Amino acid sequence: MAAEKQFERSAYDSYLRKLSEEEDGFRHSFRTAFFQAMHEELTGRQYEVLWMGEVEGMTGKEIAARLGITPSAVSRHKTRGRKRLRTLLGYNLDMPH
Repeated sequence: MAAEKQFERSAYDSYLRKLSEEEDGFRHSFRTAFFQAMHEELTGRQYEVLWMGEVEGMTGKEIAARLGITPSAVSRHKTRGRKRLRTLLGYNLDMPH
């Protein structure tokens, strides 16, 4: 189970690194698919929190203030959303043997 979690985290981190590389066809296609998956697979609040944190670069306190929720609620939404995305992204890669 620990190896699977590590693989999911690695996949998530790899995808985020790809998004920050030079602009090219792959990046554009991947980015479109990534954000569509975020929108379709996460709850609305998880999506908002991750978007504000990962894309807009806001802190947890800034997100909490904007959404009118506590910083701990922001943390919970972020943790659950990231976990869900790591799982989804892991399905797109071959598991190492």
